[in-house]
Amino acid sequence: MGGSWVFGICVVYYLAGANSFLISTPPIHDVKIFELLFQLANQLPYATNSCNFEKPWCCRGEKYCYVFSGFCAYGEVDKTIETFGNNLFEMEENLPIWEELLGLKGYIAWECVGIPEETQLYFYQLYVRGIQGKALSLFEGKILNPLMKKGEEHVKEYFLEIEEKYSQVYDSHHTMPEWLWNKIKAVLET
Repeated sequence: MGGSWVFGICVVYYLAGANSFLISTPPIHDVKIFELLFQLANQLPYATNSCNFEKPWCCRGEKYCYVFSGFCAYGEVDKTIETFGNNLFEMEENLPIWEELLGLKGYIAWECVGIPEETQLYFYQLYVRGIQGKALSLFEGKILNPLMKKGEEHVKEYFLEIEEKYSQVYDSHHTMPEWLWNKIKAVLET
């Protein structure tokens, strides 16, 4: 899962008495991770980075675009742009990356990212909020407009299904001790 590092932040930040970082396979998808991160940690995400090349973010590559779209979808667009130092939706050189992340190239992007449906959901949420940019125009033209041919209700149902599927909390799919899982599960299901 692309947001494993985000999950680690949530766990460490919210478990009382935790004095070391936890490594686990999260029983949730990135949609839920981004939702919880901004719901529970509020401003904390804007202080994070995960770039191996340039701090805080180099703004080039699948992981950076993916995290940018999740931050924008669940957080504040202006603060996300400030955090990254660029509007990644407007960067022409990132359009091929957005095509990969949206599933338009016929394969899943290589680096630590979610699946195309998750990125599509982030873009849809931004579309509904009226956010614009070159990458969002790509989404509208290649994904949203073809879906709209079946009607607006079909579009809403399509994205609701994605949101429900990727917002689930799984009781298995992790290797945590039961006592720890019970504490984490309570946070995940808020």
